[in-house]
Amino acid sequence: MLSVSVLPLQQQAGGNAATSLQVVAEVSTVVIAVMSMLLLVVALALVWQLKKVVGSLNVHIQPVAERARVAAENVEYISAVVREDVQRARASVSGLSDRLKEASDRMEERVEEFNALMDVVQDETESVLLDTAAVVRGVRAGAQSMGEAGAQATPGDTPEPTPLDGVDDPVAESEAGR
Repeated sequence: MLSVSVLPLQQQAGGNAATSLQVVAEVSTVVIAVMSMLLLVVALALVWQLKKVVGSLNVHIQPVAERARVAAENVEYISAVVREDVQRARASVSGLSDRLKEASDRMEERVEEFNALMDVVQDETESVLLDTAAVVRGVRAGAQSMGEAGAQATPGDTPEPTPLDGVDDPVAESEAGR
């Protein structure tokens, strides 16, 4: 607007060539102003349409959001129930593990006691077998000496071998190794 009021002053000062340039500049300024106004109107129309679309979406989204909230609450409840079940199962497994460890410890103690008993039984059995072998050897030696004494009494008789003569005696051998 300022350029329109200054236009007559500039026409007098610049001459004819400057006047046509000024007219083009003034026209382009007016065109730009009109275009700006049209863009403003279009922008306002777009904002208004966008507001309507958002309002429409809000109406359609509200039920979906409510269902999502209900679903989230259900998921939270299920998660809490599962968490409690897992904690109970973990406690049960932990208790079972402790009881199994105790049973294993008791079983290990009993096996050690049984092994000790078996060592004692083995020692006693070896002792009895060695004593028996010594007795058998003594009996054999006595039988041989009695057989020799009987052979001296009757010169024509030969002593008969005892059932133990000529038989390997592992018990006597182990006694000799003692």
